Amino acid sequence: MKLYSKLIDINNKANKTFAEKKILKAAKFCKKIVDANKNNRIVSVFDREFKGNITYVTIEDIIDWSNLFIKRFPEKYDLVIGIPRSGLAVANIVSLKLGLPLTTPDQYLNGKFWHSSLIEKKQHYEKILLIDDSVASGKSMQEAKELLSQHTDNITTAGLIVTKESKSKVDLYYKVIEQPRLFEWNIAHSKKGVLVSDLDGVICENCPPGYDSNENMYISWIREAKPYIIPSFEIDYIVTNRLEMYRQKTEEWLKMHDVKYKELIMWDLESKEQRNNQHAIRKTELIIEIMPDMVWESSRWESEEIFKNTHYPVLCFDDNLLFG
Repeated sequence: MKLYSKLIDINNKANKTFAEKKILKAAKFCKKIVDANKNNRIVSVFDREFKGNITYVTIEDIIDWSNLFIKRFPEKYDLVIGIPRSGLAVANIVSLKLGLPLTTPDQYLNGKFWHSSLIEKKQHYEKILLIDDSVASGKSMQEAKELLSQHTDNITTAGLIVTKESKSKVDLYYKVIEQPRLFEWNIAHSKKGVLVSDLDGVICENCPPGYDSNENMYISWIREAKPYIIPSFEIDYIVTNRLEMYRQKTEEWLKMHDVKYKELIMWDLESKEQRNNQHAIRKTELIIEIMPDMVWESSRWESEEIFKNTHYPVLCFDDNLLFG
């Protein structure tokens, strides 16, 4: 009770010292953990949705792995069928490399194929490779195979990425990657848990060098910045090091580009100079308060600092790598 009374006294003070502010912030952080546990919400650093190391798979990875996967194929195929949408990425690489026609399950039933004019078009394809980028439950693969089996029975199923449990659901696979995992090609439409996102360098392009120090150029850039990754889902928190004075122009840009978000957190300072290179420290403190499941950050240095001090997974967009 003495500690509780002391916290109330500090909270009621008009002019708090730096140490007192830190004490209140720590108290609020502990209360969030207690409240989260009461509500059975998995949000703390020690018990969150992403448990263990997350494997981040890039588009560059699937290009390399698809080329290596081809070398393991046990026989020659006549046709490659990709399961939409992301399965088509792998199927396209395979068909291009092997000089084979390409289609999807639905297009196959309609007799439609993509192929070079130099490839001889067949009336019937004897050996079909049905491929997807990843296989988890195996439901999509099974549905596609059942659909195709009404017209042909010589189908080899393949998954570029599988789990230990799902590898038995396909005839061929290249790599076993267990959960948790994150695919680069899914980040814009697949949301897991609470997300904190940077603005510049993630949702829009990074501010060009020199613009930040020229007010007219900077304001013009805010209005005309090129969009980068605009998710299809609602972002929980956009945390930016832009100053509060640019809120209206920033919100107008977000609305113009149909960015869905719950809260925009800006830096309430009078000038850019007052930031004093404390960008990573400020974001780290905010992220500790928010307790997200994932952080999107543009800067490599800030990504490393945030992860080192919070242990929340941080996806670095500048270098396309995941800390976590």
